[in-house]
Amino acid sequence: MGIEEVRDFKSIFWLGVCRPIELGGLGVRGIVCSGLALQLRWLWFSRTDPERVWQGLDLQFSPMERALFWASTSMVVGNGLTALLWEGRWINIRELLPNLYSCIPKRRRTARTVADGLNGNSWAHDIHGNLGMHEIAQYLKLW
Repeated sequence: MGIEEVRDFKSIFWLGVCRPIELGGLGVRGIVCSGLALQLRWLWFSRTDPERVWQGLDLQFSPMERALFWASTSMVVGNGLTALLWEGRWINIRELLPNLYSCIPKRRRTARTVADGLNGNSWAHDIHGNLGMHEIAQYLKLW
């Protein structure tokens, strides 16, 4: 039996172990899916519970984890006091205007709310660095 065959055998065996007891498995949770669920839970709490002890820490999430979280949740801007202007999903500036997004310091992206940014057009003060033609075009598009 070759190495590849052993790996395939082990993965098939593990899938059987992870099946629910009702289906003949041992009911062991898959570690990858459980880990992903816990990461998404942290993302959820970071958006919904400002009283958590770890609020304000720079938690690192992969693009795949963020994409899955955004695909499975919705957002209401409301009065804009808690919705983030640059990082919020409500408009997704990161994907729509990537060049302009890269000109905004991370500390501003993670702190500026929609209400604060629209007050006196203070969002424009968040943009720093050398602006080229692409950045200026995206600025005008956002404006």
